Amino acid sequence: MEDSEASSVRQLGNGLVQECHGLLSEIEQFERFLKERGRENVVELKPFQNAVRSELRSLENLTQAEPTERSLHTLRSSNLPFCTAVWNTAKSTYGLTAFTKRFYWGTPPTRDSKRATTNPKRRCALVDIVAQDGLQWIKVSTVTENRLLFDLAKEGWEGASSDDERDGVAVGQDHDLEEDHRIEVIRQADDLRKASLAHKVRYKHPSVFLILPKISPNPPSEIASIISSLRSTGATVRLGSGSPSTDLSSIFPNLLPDQLCDLTATINIDCTILLALVSDLSHSSTNPEPWFHKAITRQIEREEKEHLLLESLWPAMIGRKLVCTEEAAQRMKEIVGCIGTVSERQRTNLILSSTSLSPEYIHTEFAKLSTYAIPPDWNIPIEVVEAHVEMQDLPPVAEKVKMKLTKINQSVFLYGWARGWCTLSSNRTVAKLIEEIVNGADATGPAIWLCSTARSLVGKEKGRR
Repeated sequence: MEDSEASSVRQLGNGLVQECHGLLSEIEQFERFLKERGRENVVELKPFQNAVRSELRSLENLTQAEPTERSLHTLRSSNLPFCTAVWNTAKSTYGLTAFTKRFYWGTPPTRDSKRATTNPKRRCALVDIVAQDGLQWIKVSTVTENRLLFDLAKEGWEGASSDDERDGVAVGQDHDLEEDHRIEVIRQADDLRKASLAHKVRYKHPSVFLILPKISPNPPSEIASIISSLRSTGATVRLGSGSPSTDLSSIFPNLLPDQLCDLTATINIDCTILLALVSDLSHSSTNPEPWFHKAITRQIEREEKEHLLLESLWPAMIGRKLVCTEEAAQRMKEIVGCIGTVSERQRTNLILSSTSLSPEYIHTEFAKLSTYAIPPDWNIPIEVVEAHVEMQDLPPVAEKVKMKLTKINQSVFLYGWARGWCTLSSNRTVAKLIEEIVNGADATGPAIWLCSTARSLVGKEKGRR
């Protein structure tokens, strides 16, 4: 390789390394942004971040080595443009939950089927960006128009020469796209369609978006036919590359998942949340005692890192009307009366007060029982309501749900469902059960805001023996 060519290779390599450093710097800034807000676990960033780091190492090694024709080819086929396109696309979305995530569909292979075949029925699609709080799947393809034209010509030639070799499959017969198309982006779109039909988020199938930054918005007719095939899968297709904003301080807040997206103006509160609202663990620093259950000790440790009221429950409740069913209130009072401390009983009497005490007085008295400042628009006392539900007003699948729930959970979740109100709960088992039953019937179920952690009552020592 001549000196001038070697110099060009080095210049190309150095430029790519510099660009990759800039990309990685932005991703690391976003990682710090998440950690500063205690949200590093809400966005699956590591797989993509590691891919960019790997690309950087590869580019640095190529740049430091003696330039060759092979290294020139490797630099020109770098994966950096794809990584950059993914990141720029992500910055234009909102509610990120994951990067580089696989979603599966089909029947999970059994142990015997795995031995018997190298092509198990369970398939997967790789989603580059999961956005809109899980409801949008984005696939980025940096395929060029020339590449698509080449694949199109190849498919047309092979298709024309193999019409008689299809084992009796008639022209126009309906069969899977991935078995017929050698154009990768069409196979990917169809895989994403099948995967999205096998998954639901809050009772909805995710929508698929395909981003093709290297295809012009007004492509030639041959390319337009491919775009039509992509859109026929139900995907939204965006062509060309935009100009991403460089103001990361204004971008990053939009990328955070919206924890409050399902909340309604009136909130239905179940017993698990009622207990969390009055627990000593939620309102003060509690020293572990030898007689504490291990679950309480773990909750104390978690509260030191994540303040449940400040970071989760109060943001979900403030400014909204709060209700709970008679059954939930009664069960909560029974638990508090049995094992609650004095302060836990006092908080219970305040938030479920049925007297004519003013909200201002209740706020003042409650503030005396907490180390935190009580939000002025936290609407306590909570209104206790009769959970009367007309089952005919709910989808037919509600009968199946009812059969699987205890009496108290029937009163809470069916009531919230019937009124169209979101139910706050930390009962992950019940929430998952309802979701599975409703999704199996292809219906829309109750809105449930699931708190990621619970808080038990500290309780009296004699009540724990």
